[in-house]
Amino acid sequence: MAKILVVDDDPVTRNLVRAILSQEGHDLTLCASAPEAIGILYVERFDLVLTDIIMPEHDGFEVIQAARTLRPDMPVVILSAIDDKVPAQLTAAAFAKLGVTRVISKPVNPTLLASEVVAALVTG
Repeated sequence: MAKILVVDDDPVTRNLVRAILSQEGHDLTLCASAPEAIGILYVERFDLVLTDIIMPEHDGFEVIQAARTLRPDMPVVILSAIDDKVPAQLTAAAFAKLGVTRVISKPVNPTLLASEVVAALVTG
């Protein structure tokens, strides 16, 4: 069981992630915005951050930066709708430079989400 911070402005996605990862036995904290998540990162310790990138006003890159500042070794997984115009390899390479452990595309595939979270926790 891992303590996971989930950040996504879409309530449907948050609830779906909660259903999937809670069933796997993880302890989840759900946030609807980057500022909310960053505030929580400063007071709680997490094993993994799962964040959307595109959110209103503040984006997931701010969450990643805060996570990297506070715990450089903590796995960060992006859950985002990757634009079809951007090659997946290019996106993955750019995210890797930010210290992102995994990238999962929306819409959420429950089996893939569960396995990618486990892989990120194991490999760091």
